[in-house]
Amino acid sequence: MNGFLKNKGIWDYISLASILPAIAMLIYYCMQSTADGCFEVSIVLLLAAGIVLELVYFFIKFDVLPMAASVAFGVALGLMLYYALPTFSDIWNNVNFIGGNAEAYFIYLGILAVTFIVAVVPCFLIGKEKAPKIAVE
Repeated sequence: MNGFLKNKGIWDYISLASILPAIAMLIYYCMQSTADGCFEVSIVLLLAAGIVLELVYFFIKFDVLPMAASVAFGVALGLMLYYALPTFSDIWNNVNFIGGNAEAYFIYLGILAVTFIVAVVPCFLIGKEKAPKIAVE
């Protein structure tokens, strides 16, 4: 196990850290959206796929996996914005035609944006040879 962790760079751990907000979003979304009646399975599937891809990348060094996870998180962010736009349109037009929980959508979008940014940054730096190694003793 010690030799396994010695081969990991800081970008591997940052890539792995992107699953923390994704898991938080998955739990919060499943609890909150079912109560609001706006649950979409596509968001859950994309978040789960991104989490699994990041976990697999930590154990199997295949450089395409973090990019695929970033795409999954980015598509989840785009879909969430798509689902939230009718509610935001009601706010902007000062009407209550569609309804929806705007506060929950803002929280969803914020968590998904953080998840996407944390996941995409290591994708640009994973192949760098000068990535610092974390000393494990």
